[in-house]
Amino acid sequence: MMMNKNLTKTIKELILFSFPITIGQVSHMLIGAGDVFVASHHGRQTVAAMGIANGISAPIFLIGLGLLLGISPTLSKKRGENFDTSQYFYTCILYALIISVVFMSITISLVPIVKHLGFDPSLVPLIQDYLFLVSFSYTGAYIFIAIKEYLQSMEHVVFANIVSTVAVFLNVFLGYIMAFGIFIFPELGIRGLAYAAIIIRFLIAITIFIYSRRYSRTQFCIVKNFMKRVLKFSLPISMSILFEVLAFTVVMILIGRIGVMYAAIHSIALTLVSITYMVPLSISNGVGVKIAYFYGRKNLDRIKDFSKAALIISMTFMAFSGLCLYLFPETILRIFTPDTGIITAGVSIIIVCAAFQIFDGAQVTLSGILRGLGITLPTSIIVLIGYWLMGLPLGFYFGYVKGLNALGFWIGLAISLFIIAICLFMYLKLTLKRLPAKFQSK
Repeated sequence: MMMNKNLTKTIKELILFSFPITIGQVSHMLIGAGDVFVASHHGRQTVAAMGIANGISAPIFLIGLGLLLGISPTLSKKRGENFDTSQYFYTCILYALIISVVFMSITISLVPIVKHLGFDPSLVPLIQDYLFLVSFSYTGAYIFIAIKEYLQSMEHVVFANIVSTVAVFLNVFLGYIMAFGIFIFPELGIRGLAYAAIIIRFLIAITIFIYSRRYSRTQFCIVKNFMKRVLKFSLPISMSILFEVLAFTVVMILIGRIGVMYAAIHSIALTLVSITYMVPLSISNGVGVKIAYFYGRKNLDRIKDFSKAALIISMTFMAFSGLCLYLFPETILRIFTPDTGIITAGVSIIIVCAAFQIFDGAQVTLSGILRGLGITLPTSIIVLIGYWLMGLPLGFYFGYVKGLNALGFWIGLAISLFIIAICLFMYLKLTLKRLPAKFQSK
């Protein structure tokens, strides 16, 4: 009974800590959903081109983002070991700046390659324009994420996520008037959406910097060894993200070659599952911070409590999300597009998305738990196997060989998530059994 009370208390604590993170993560994805919404109303070509461009740029952007995700667990563990973590503020910003320059350059270098990937010729210039312009938004995005991670490590999670929420409405407003040419703006189409992304990402970076500087009052200091430590810890996280997002990118490219309509369907479906994914991702981030702190304090009971609580919260939410997607696929699709062809062909894909929700929530939560324990490389290997040795080959078989087109590829992705979730769960159980001996040896 006492264990049940402890678990209930931990669930409440994790929900309260993760709720602002969830709002911020959902807001971040709603910015993308807002872009899809505006692009869908601007035209089928606009939404298809933006979906393909994001499919190309997302792996690059998210590799850089992954290199920042080691900040909060690293600093949280130090906090659990009673270190003063305020000295790392400017180091986090410099680290983000360096990463942004690298990955912006990589994205720009891919622009000339777009015309050789076999897309509809009418889409190529639109894809190239958006891909080039949106790369300039990376700096603002990375600085915002780095400072957010820094604050999150100290369990200050409210302000950054309020900023993300406000950015949703500003992005839709600015994107709409720039895409359609309202007020003093000419009609810029897909370029307008890219310009809006640049402006919004820099605004949120400046806002959180001003807040953090006034809040922490830290002196300027660069801790070089910290950047190296975070890079080493984060690299497998980044590779894990790469393997996952690149799998979706390959699927995007293959589906894009089938036709514009299927590319549009994939873009909308990917946006939907990305939105639901943000909730367990937030739980994953929150539990990673909590577990890293108690790992620093060598408190095994609290580590187990937070692990169980995180899985319960994530899987419950994703079960509800899956039910909604299964029961109302047409209604959900109509939110994004009035195109009846897209709605009719997209229903079966949304139902597949509904089927893998629980496994998607479980795998990202388990990754966060392991990250809090300082374990990142095994997760990366499991993700590689799940997508590239199992899911993608099966998706290619169902999509091309069996003629299921986009549906076949989504079935392959669903199988990937199932395999990854099971493997990560087994690895976590083994890790928790070894922790008592590890704590005693230190």
